[in-house]
Amino acid sequence: MHSGSKILRICSAIFIVLCSLYMTGCRGDEVIYPTIGTQVTEEEREGGLYVLCEGNMGSNKARLDYINLKTGKYYSNWYGSQNPKQLKELGDVGNDLQAYGTRLYAVINCSHKVEVMDRKARHIGQIDIPNCRYMAFRGDKMYVSAYVGSVATPELLGSVFEVDTATLSITNEVKVGHQPDELCIIDDKLYVANSGGYLMNKYDSTVSVIDLNSFTEIKKIPVGLNPTRIRVDDQKHLWIGCQGNYKDVKPSIVVLSGETVVARIPMACANISILGSTAYILDNKNHILHAMSTIDFTEIKQPIDISAFENPYGLLATTDVIYITDAKNYVSSGVLHCYGYDGKEHWSAKTGDIPGHLCRVGEAYDLNSDTTHSEPVKQSPYISHVYEYLPATGQFVNLLPKYKEGDNEESMCRKCELAIANNAGGMICLGGWGGYVTFGFDHSVQNKDGYDMRILGNAFSMSGNAAFGSSEPGIVMVSCDDNKNGKPDDKWFELKGALYDDSSTKHNFTKTYTRAGDTIRNPFHQQPYYPQWINKESITFTGSVLAPITQKVSGQSVQRVLDYGYVDNKPNTDIEGTSFDISWAVDAEGKSISLPCIDFIRVYTAVDENNGATGELSTEITGAIDLHIAAH
Repeated sequence: MHSGSKILRICSAIFIVLCSLYMTGCRGDEVIYPTIGTQVTEEEREGGLYVLCEGNMGSNKARLDYINLKTGKYYSNWYGSQNPKQLKELGDVGNDLQAYGTRLYAVINCSHKVEVMDRKARHIGQIDIPNCRYMAFRGDKMYVSAYVGSVATPELLGSVFEVDTATLSITNEVKVGHQPDELCIIDDKLYVANSGGYLMNKYDSTVSVIDLNSFTEIKKIPVGLNPTRIRVDDQKHLWIGCQGNYKDVKPSIVVLSGETVVARIPMACANISILGSTAYILDNKNHILHAMSTIDFTEIKQPIDISAFENPYGLLATTDVIYITDAKNYVSSGVLHCYGYDGKEHWSAKTGDIPGHLCRVGEAYDLNSDTTHSEPVKQSPYISHVYEYLPATGQFVNLLPKYKEGDNEESMCRKCELAIANNAGGMICLGGWGGYVTFGFDHSVQNKDGYDMRILGNAFSMSGNAAFGSSEPGIVMVSCDDNKNGKPDDKWFELKGALYDDSSTKHNFTKTYTRAGDTIRNPFHQQPYYPQWINKESITFTGSVLAPITQKVSGQSVQRVLDYGYVDNKPNTDIEGTSFDISWAVDAEGKSISLPCIDFIRVYTAVDENNGATGELSTEITGAIDLHIAAH
């Protein structure tokens, strides 16, 4: 982060969306910076690249640029075009940028916030954290370092805040060293570089170690004076850029293995990017891009020449090219350069002020299109989005996923995504009969010959008798996005399972659960069983209900395993038993319906059965797979 002179703030009456498209607008007394698309290369690569430009302190000029790597078009101030109603645009001083899950996160240091966006950089919300600096992620948590104190109070210890990514709420805080900067995670430990940036000639020299299970600082490791950068390599070494005191104590790179210093490299470090077994280090003092082996810490010959750069600053090494930014004079536009590893420059683009943070993503967007131009092979075979989560009363409701005070329907859906989307390996519970979840992939699932998808649960077979076991069957419904609004509000069709036509199956069955009636508990789960984030006092479900399937076998209370067509009925090791064919779809009258593809899947608990001390039968879901995409 660099400070610069303040600029005169004016109000513009013109906001440019594209070079040829204008609309009027005024955001208080701030400059409205145009979004302009410029062709910078004819090369075609996959996805896109975001560039967070810090902007001069106090000028409110943090800017998010974007290049569509497929079309080669560079968009200045992409955030502005995506968020025309954000009065202050992105804010004051962009300090970190990362993509995680389906979202994009930007730390805006002097605006004291983390900006939360979708992958197209459209505003979702913000997390207010004073003097926030950098981020790291694990599971459903984000960890944010913050100076907390100020230049006037440099003696105050900094903090790391734990944030729930579903609710965007701060859930914990731990004190670390003075003015903590970058942080990274190895296994269940969080490592934080304590710079002491406000202490001037008394800089900090430690890395704090936080146990993520207890969220406590368990130790500090001495490394070198004024550590700011920290990265982890494929050998689980920590590479720490220590800036020294800018006078007699020179900068260096310190490499840790566990708590042991295994290398000290006398080298200035503006930035580090690690790719495979190579650590690329941007030496802004000597204007050199170094390449170091992460195995023996020796230097590798690097053909990329950045000697002509005015101020080397941002760095990102990818498998095909390497991106380096030049911040120029820190008060005006910088430049983004793209090089091949052979040293050849592929292209360059003019950026906003102080381009410091780069994030490559899989999506290739253009302003004149609301679609993502991704190659078909990039489609994920796993769940990408949970649209609805409405469980019935049940013993695992409010636990799988975990409800916290303040959660709402949207935040609970995001928690479901973290559990079961993208092959995450978690689990959600649908509660008693009728409770459901609605989810989808990042594409339509095609109806082809044979099975089209698998839906996974946590069923298991009885030892020595596969006809029985722990079966808690769920019925599958499917829908097409006929109205093209991206919402699961079109007609639904049931996938016909083995008991659809059985005389014991009741169709158009209705049941109502009430908050007041949530009084039954078993000894193992004493939390409320009614979904606490639902504001209504009752929930009514309608659908098909199967006859009870629990019975005693060899003295054990087990369930009869159904032949086919139900979720959480057969073990996940049974590929055919957990697979489904869209051709099984029937309408409300039970007539077969031909669907070329589907966009939404809904699963609900199919039995209305409570077994006393062991609780109700409730369908659990651990994931889903598009078999056609997975096959490729």
